Parts: sequence; C-alpha cells; structure tokens
Amino acid sequence: MNEMMDTLLRWQLDEKEVRKRMYRAPTARERERWHAVWLLVRGWPEAEVAEALERDVRTIMEWRADFERQGPAGMSFAQSGGSPPPSMLHNKPL
Repeated sequence: MNEMMDTLLRWQLDEKEVRKRMYRAPTARERERWHAVWLLVRGWPEAEVAEALERDVRTIMEWRADFERQGPAGMSFAQSGGSPPPSMLHNKPL
C-alpha cells in the first residue's frame, strides 16, 4: 500500500470517493487539486503528475502536503492575491 492510501484511510476516503470529488469540485482549481490526489493515489510519482497537469513538481508536493495535513479541506481554493473574483467586483459598496 502506498503512503497516499494510508492518508486516504486516515480521512475515511477511498479512490472512488477521490475521483467523485474530482468531478464534483466547485472550481477548476479544486478539480485540478483533486485530480493530482487521484493520480497520486493510483501510484503516479509526483514528477509525472506535475508533467501531466503542466504544473511545477513543487506545486504538486504542496497540494499533497495540504491533503495529508488537512484532508479534503486542504483541497479548497482560497483567493490569495491579485484581482478579486468577478462576482466581488459588482458587490462593492458605492
């Protein structure tokens, strides 16, 4: 059993549930993070996941660490700078 399977057990998940969450993620960024977790669970090395998703291997390593520490909550995306989401631009007080 690989380390990711141990992590899944700790968070009471299985590969099928990870795949379901990947397809049901509310944003493209969260879907991409779940996709990375799904590939890691299937035994892909971090470098291959990074190549497949066209991301830096350090990014994949960070997502994995977030998942290991926080479980599903670690896959959530929070805006961390830059312009606010379009929905926030129209809700500014005048």
